[in-house]
Amino acid sequence: MSDLDARAEALLEALPISPSAAPGQNFLPPNTRSDIPGEFGDTPVWRAGTGPATLFVHGWDDTHRVWRRFAQDFLQNTRPLLLMDLPGHGASKAEACTPVMAAASVAAVCAAESPIDTIIAHSFGCEAAALAIAAGAAPDYFVMIAPPLLGWADYQRMRGEDEAIIARALELHEEKTGAPMSKTDITAALANYEGSILMIGSAADESSPLGLIRDLAETLPGAKLVTRETLSHRDLALDPGILSDILAFLGY
Repeated sequence: MSDLDARAEALLEALPISPSAAPGQNFLPPNTRSDIPGEFGDTPVWRAGTGPATLFVHGWDDTHRVWRRFAQDFLQNTRPLLLMDLPGHGASKAEACTPVMAAASVAAVCAAESPIDTIIAHSFGCEAAALAIAAGAAPDYFVMIAPPLLGWADYQRMRGEDEAIIARALELHEEKTGAPMSKTDITAALANYEGSILMIGSAADESSPLGLIRDLAETLPGAKLVTRETLSHRDLALDPGILSDILAFLGY
């Protein structure tokens, strides 16, 4: 195998890198955790409160702990919530994560912990949640923070990957699968969704360009859009002002 092929293979097969969620690192007590069985293994879940809950879904290379500020507000106001780690992330024992695997994980949690009143997702978690909704999950509210709307190749270019490696990786993918690299069509995934949608983005976020978020919002009937100028990709899931916008959207 040539060096170019090896580097292209490595780019295609990149696994998530996320901090662990070992005992003592979670802000909910150990007795709040359960493991939801699913198609691709168990999903670790932490629950607080009973009744219709808000499910928080983190992004790539992250864990449920990204929601620590938002979740604390829900806890302080006794609003039921669920935190989860996607496959290959945090406390999950899965060794890989794909959009299909992540979507199955979210769908399994929604089915096991029903009713889910709201899904709040960040980055890659938005893609997973949208596909779970397409598969039958039916929250009343869906909040997408910095959804991943760049194509795979454009995202790799944004990260500074070499153009020759990207091109060879695309060729290898098509050779292996018989189809060109594609991205999730979130508009199609939500075509039959009847709940309310809030989309959030920032002009400072290169990973999730605000222009693409605006375009998506225009394709989703009734979707509301909240924008910022200076917040970074991850800070959108940590900012108190964004939390206030979400709470207003939910009517809290």
